[in-house]
Amino acid sequence: MTINLDEVDSTNEYLKRLVADGWNSEDITVVSAQYQNAGKGRRGRQWLTEPGTALTFSVLLKPRMDLSDCSMLTLVMAMAVRRALADMDIETSIKWPNDIVINGKKICGILTEAIAETGHIIIGCGVNTNQESFPEDLSDRSTSVLIETDDCVDHDSLLESIIYHLEKLIDSFMETGDLSNLKEEYEEALVSMDTEVTVLDPEGEYKGICLGIDERGQLKVKHDEEVTCVYAGEVSVRGIYGYV
Repeated sequence: MTINLDEVDSTNEYLKRLVADGWNSEDITVVSAQYQNAGKGRRGRQWLTEPGTALTFSVLLKPRMDLSDCSMLTLVMAMAVRRALADMDIETSIKWPNDIVINGKKICGILTEAIAETGHIIIGCGVNTNQESFPEDLSDRSTSVLIETDDCVDHDSLLESIIYHLEKLIDSFMETGDLSNLKEEYEEALVSMDTEVTVLDPEGEYKGICLGIDERGQLKVKHDEEVTCVYAGEVSVRGIYGYV
């Protein structure tokens, strides 16, 4: 089921209210909006775009899995977006764990949340599609499909393609309950694979070599001859030369 809205505070928040009102479908429910007036990203950051210039949507799932594992679905959604853009002949990479990038700049972010009381998982996604420009403080790390390709994106078609790939990828994910089946494809898209990265850990910043991900989606970083598994909820990772 897909719900299309002109304006909403946040598609994630809309689905939370839907669940609170008793919605309990086990099928994927999708809500998209032309404009979010209170969109948000990781770590509570605000995410705003002009109406109609970005594909903003969230999906509601009720998978048979431990909700503590829901962060892995963030990586699954990133792969679905990348596949859908590849169908449009748009080649992208993934900045771990969940940003889609073109030419070193971000075009997509993803936020996954769990509703413990009901067992639902919400995956929110925003794809920069038809923006012609960005504010000065974002232009060095953000871009859009239009800027990179000179082509406008049909949001309905792109959303349909993303959901198609998401369902296929979730089926593969559920076979093992982790990213074992998807790890190779994810690492092929990983922009920092086999390169030096900076891990921005609250306990201390350090540099290391990115060795890919493990089966649970944690980033493997070789540092001081040891391999550390970095969990996305705890730290951020940057390339040594900038955003990626």
